[in-house]
Amino acid sequence: MNRHATTFTGFPPEAFRFLAGLAKNNNKRWFDSHREDYDEAVLGRALLFVEMMGETLGKRVPGVAGEPRVGGSLFRIHKDTRFSKDKKPYKTHVGIRLRDPEAVKSSACTGPLFYVEFDAKKLRLGVGVKAFDKEMLEAYRQGVGQGDLAKSLSRIVRSAQGKGHTLIGKTLKRVPPAYADQADNDLIKRKGLFIMQEQPLPEVIHKPGFVAYCARWFKNYVPLYKQLDHLRDRATG
Repeated sequence: MNRHATTFTGFPPEAFRFLAGLAKNNNKRWFDSHREDYDEAVLGRALLFVEMMGETLGKRVPGVAGEPRVGGSLFRIHKDTRFSKDKKPYKTHVGIRLRDPEAVKSSACTGPLFYVEFDAKKLRLGVGVKAFDKEMLEAYRQGVGQGDLAKSLSRIVRSAQGKGHTLIGKTLKRVPPAYADQADNDLIKRKGLFIMQEQPLPEVIHKPGFVAYCARWFKNYVPLYKQLDHLRDRATG
């Protein structure tokens, strides 16, 4: 494997063998003994992917950029186990987010983002916000209550569900009293709006064309990203 690669050429089979092995041996001793596999086949390739994916998305959604570093676009493989019953120290998937510079100021995922995640068997692609913060939640409810945004988001959600994509994000059991007269109760009750598709690993994940593959999927949800980003601007402006 080329240690000095400067262009993304795909994730090699070694990356998925590493993730499969980590799922069976989720401990520091095994990870340390396979650290070179992680650094070369997973970490190095993922950072190159972030650079190319950021450039590609930035042409379609000005402001979106890749952060080719761990803790930036690439999520850390080490788990925070302080408040979890599951004390296994490592994530067995790779998580990558693409977002705009304003969202970068926060370590939390409270703003809209494009998301790529894969493990040894599955690929997951998504767009949106999994959990609105307090300010964005209020801006979202006000925006949906005005009507036009509700119609636009409803069309996107229906289209996504028609394609078999999953809508992620917690919802309230009841409509908040201040919005009880709103027409689209399902949208008003949402506390996050994130659309995701899970699928078996496509063959293209091993090739340079994986960037274009993800970009084609994201293209359908650029309007969702832009609308949520506008709400974020309104909440923080």
